[in-house]
Amino acid sequence: MRFVHQLRRLRFILAAALCLHGFGHMTAQDTSDAENHAGHVPVISGGVGYIHSVDGGVPTLEPQIIPVLLVPFGSHVLLESRTEFFGFFQRESLTYGPFTGKVLKNVDYAQIDWLANTHVMVTAGKYLLPFGLYNERLVPIWIRNLQDAPIDANIGILTSGAGDGIMLRGVAQQTPNYTLQYSAYFSARSSINQLQAARTAGGDASIYLTHPRLEIGTSYQRFLQDREVNNVAAYVSWQPATTSLDLKAEYDYTHTGNGYWLETAYRFDKLQIPLLLRRVQAVGRMQQFFALNGGGNALPRVNTQQFDFGLNYYFRDNFRLVSSYGRSFSSQQDANIWNVGATYRFTLPLWPERKK
Repeated sequence: MRFVHQLRRLRFILAAALCLHGFGHMTAQDTSDAENHAGHVPVISGGVGYIHSVDGGVPTLEPQIIPVLLVPFGSHVLLESRTEFFGFFQRESLTYGPFTGKVLKNVDYAQIDWLANTHVMVTAGKYLLPFGLYNERLVPIWIRNLQDAPIDANIGILTSGAGDGIMLRGVAQQTPNYTLQYSAYFSARSSINQLQAARTAGGDASIYLTHPRLEIGTSYQRFLQDREVNNVAAYVSWQPATTSLDLKAEYDYTHTGNGYWLETAYRFDKLQIPLLLRRVQAVGRMQQFFALNGGGNALPRVNTQQFDFGLNYYFRDNFRLVSSYGRSFSSQQDANIWNVGATYRFTLPLWPERKK
């Protein structure tokens, strides 16, 4: 009964979000013929999703609602926050019996951004740690191509994936051929509910080459509590303009291990094939992790390798079906990993547009 109650609650929230999105979309259509100016309007965005996963024969049900709040104060100050409401349900005896679980809540970030000038933005509050590609850019369910995170994704983001403190970021230099971006931060230690963070300092820098649409970057972090360690990442992202290829790769190192992952995704939308097939995206990822000093600390304790293959189907840019199969190999256990589900992205203003 508890499981049914939790699912009903999630269904109600999901239905309300979809109805609000439909109302916002209908309002925009009704005013499309009139000239208007949105001004600095607060927006709620985010996504909803449902993933059915089977990992090593153990099934889980994972409904998720992830709203993102954006509140501008003029043209230089922005309040932004992302909160996750997610259910995690497993069978009582893991492989058989009724599903039980609960709905959890987590504040991913809640921050104030101040655009000081064209080269510096100051962020204060709880912010996502800018380490590598995954934590800041690929975590949301409506963005990631594969629903399982890479094996080494926890390197550089302990304890909660976020920092509490100050971050500076911006564009150091920009020309028609390239852009240099940077970020630097310091986070205090916190055990406050929904504001958990570790004492860390670090930064990220990358160069984006405009014409090939290629980014190459690196991240460094010093973990400053308990055992002090260095964390390092190097990454590359390439999205050529002439094709729908998306290639990403990353190498991560920490005291308890190092690893890499390489992911390629290709949408069939530019191929001369029937429309039904042009909505398909094929994804592949290979990865390896090498344990050091006993591993652990949110990482495997033994050497592990895994490959994944996925097929996603886009009904629209903001609504898709997702599926994947993976196989992991280690001295502890080899396992099959299946995922199937759906994700939906929504955006709507918190009040109507303002006419000129």
